[in-house]
Amino acid sequence: MALFMDPLDIFLMILGATLLSTAYTVWLTTRPINEDPPAEQATVARSEVASRGTVECPATIKTLSFYYMSIGVFALVTGIWGLATWPLPSSYNIVLMDPWPLFGAAALIIGLALYFTGSLYTVSIPLAFLGIIPIVYGVDIIKYHLTTEPSLAAALYILTGLAPLLSPLVYMTNGRSVGRYMGYIVMVILILAGLIAYIIGVGAAFEHTAGWVKWTPWYG
Repeated sequence: MALFMDPLDIFLMILGATLLSTAYTVWLTTRPINEDPPAEQATVARSEVASRGTVECPATIKTLSFYYMSIGVFALVTGIWGLATWPLPSSYNIVLMDPWPLFGAAALIIGLALYFTGSLYTVSIPLAFLGIIPIVYGVDIIKYHLTTEPSLAAALYILTGLAPLLSPLVYMTNGRSVGRYMGYIVMVILILAGLIAYIIGVGAAFEHTAGWVKWTPWYG
């Protein structure tokens, strides 16, 4: 058995957790205002509705920002390691390892945006452009029949890219009904992608454990 270090199982499960968490984040940052704010906050609230159409939940949003920043640092560091070492066989390094630091950078962007602004309004456009990249990799996986489940893996990549690609329609529509409906669509996409990531990641964890169960290091 070739000595390849394969951390993809934990990467996929972390991705699944983050995609599902992002579905919750989209819901949290696109909720319409259902009640009038206190009089002293009315002017600020009206300004927020004009720009984002959302209810601010500072404590919850700030807590989520720490999650994204932590995951972003982890994915960025391990992704840079993967770019430098190419730990996987052949072209799998390109389609499986290269996008991982991009995911880390996107998570950091989201975390910082939530921390400083409480919204994804300001970053929806750059995230949309980043979303094109995993879609390209998903098509690449299908074209070259990579992984044991190329259709499932490609679906994960395409859905993961489609969610940020649609995000401007959610956050740039100033709270209109189209933004809320697009928010629901994006949440469904994120949930489907998160479940696929978990399915592939859990399967990979058991497969990798079985494959390495008899391996011992050189020192015994």
